[in-house]
This record gives sequence, C-alpha cells and structure tokens, in this order.
Amino acid sequence: MEQDILNFEEATAFLKTSKPTFYRWLHEGKVKGFKVGREWRFYKSDLITFIESTDKEKQELIKDLKTVNEHFKKRLMEKGIKPLEL
Repeated sequence: MEQDILNFEEATAFLKTSKPTFYRWLHEGKVKGFKVGREWRFYKSDLITFIESTDKEKQELIKDLKTVNEHFKKRLMEKGIKPLEL
C-alpha cells in the first residue's frame, strides 16, 4: 500500500502554517516526520491525524470555556449584576 509522502514545504502548505510554527510542532513532537538524508518527509496520513487531534482539542477547550462562562454568569446574577452578553 502506497502512502502520500510530503516534503517540508508541501507539509507546511498542507497544514496552512508558517515554517517556524511547523518546526516548533515538529520539535515538540506534535507532528511526526522522518529524515531522508538532510531533508524532512511526512506521511500525509500523519498530518491529517494531527489536524484531527488539534480540532478535537479546540472543541474540548471551547466546551470548558463555555462551562466556566456559565459559572461566572450565574455568580454575577446571584449578586444582582447583569452579565455582559458577548
């Protein structure tokens, strides 16, 4: 089974990010890659997995923020303060 393999520039474009950000993700171990000689290569399937994991993390963070927001909104209302609607 043949997998799509992208070079550094193609992977950066695929993820729609800057080179410094991509290097940071790579060195933090968030993005999987391997070297062929002096050049990085990336399986497209690994990049898709990275995108899906970051989307899930964002959704979990949004859910957490909504919960915290509701908590403080309730506390403000208990004290007779009308919360701002954003």
